[in-house]
Amino acid sequence: RRVLEDSLIDYVIENTPEPEDHRTPPPSLGRLLYSLALSAANASPKTKDHTPDRTVLARSHYPFYLHTRKSHRDNNTDNNNQRGPPTKRVWMNVMELPQDDDTEEYHGRFLAGKNGSLLEYYRTKFQCRVDIYGVWGEDDADDLMCAPYVLVTSEESKHNVDKCLQFIEHRVREHEEKYGASRRSGKRSMGRVV
Repeated sequence: RRVLEDSLIDYVIENTPEPEDHRTPPPSLGRLLYSLALSAANASPKTKDHTPDRTVLARSHYPFYLHTRKSHRDNNTDNNNQRGPPTKRVWMNVMELPQDDDTEEYHGRFLAGKNGSLLEYYRTKFQCRVDIYGVWGEDDADDLMCAPYVLVTSEESKHNVDKCLQFIEHRVREHEEKYGASRRSGKRSMGRVV
């Protein structure tokens, strides 16, 4: 099962157009990798938790150059057919962003804080990387093949991702109440994470 999942992910990544900066992944790749990992986890007979929005172990989407055929963009002909080192598995979860009911604009910049201060907070407090997709302007939204979302990953533990998501969920709920935005899928459960 794991080999089949990895082969499918390799196929998707190898056939994904390379971004202009050669470093950042395509904006929809994180959501796709999460969906594939969730599907694979649900197929496992050992899985006891079938919650639809749970944290799962998945292939990392970052840094993107590790997924590409050319090792670190080396144009040497001997290295053109070699892949970079395999990417790590990380704990991953996705959260839908709220949308303004009137303008249909998605809200998510508030999760980064001023000058990215909250992104650093997530990294130091929860040991999580938080990426926000689909709210940074027209170019970002044009490349997105899904609804704007937040991707939370951690190499450390599932617990870190769950705690970070709980913090983000609290901030999103405050924002929804203050600005009248809502998520199509509704609010997530804020189960206690100890």
